[in-house]
Amino acid sequence: MIYESYYWRKKLIKISKKISRKITVEKNWSDSRRAKFEQEIMVGFYIIRKLMEANKLDNKLCNSRLLCKVYPSNHEKIMTLDRYDIFDNYDFKSPKFEKRELKFFINQFVHSYLFIPIIDIVEEDSRLKMDDEKIPDDEKIEIYHNSEKALLGIFVNSDANKNEFLFEIGIKEIISIFQKVGNCVITKIDMKFNSKKGDFDSIQYDERNKLSEEAKMPIAKKDR
Repeated sequence: MIYESYYWRKKLIKISKKISRKITVEKNWSDSRRAKFEQEIMVGFYIIRKLMEANKLDNKLCNSRLLCKVYPSNHEKIMTLDRYDIFDNYDFKSPKFEKRELKFFINQFVHSYLFIPIIDIVEEDSRLKMDDEKIPDDEKIEIYHNSEKALLGIFVNSDANKNEFLFEIGIKEIISIFQKVGNCVITKIDMKFNSKKGDFDSIQYDERNKLSEEAKMPIAKKDR
């Protein structure tokens, strides 16, 4: 159980800043850099999960939904040896845009089967050349290495749904939810006794948006 949320939220804000600095990709990522990025994402979503379980998050934020792309599977069963052949395993021609609950993505990342950072070219001219079938592969490799690239998002799914879908979530969507959770301060709690479970049900609120700027500061200090 988390007693004081400030230190956990502070860590989440720090992680969000680290991820933001990774959006611009100046050179190809090493295995070490990929591992650190994966750790940051995993730890970030784990922190959100613990804050939820400790009733340290605004209920509206807990029930928020994140935009993602959903790619259906092409096979009945995804095999371990070809798990990273995502363009063969999933249908990238007809993705669907959906909004899924925050809790859903917590489970995807904490129990991830696939975790693949999406790093792609952002220069339009280079993108057109990469799609040109007349340009040989060796030249395309050189174009890719020399072009401006950015971290756009993550391909992810869990062991529970790997045979059905692959999900793509934008990196800015992840940074946004990390920042919202990191800045969430509970200012009001409603509690009601639940006789069936023999304990209280609670609803948490972050009402600072309804307060004046002068009132926000002492509330933030009190939460610390």
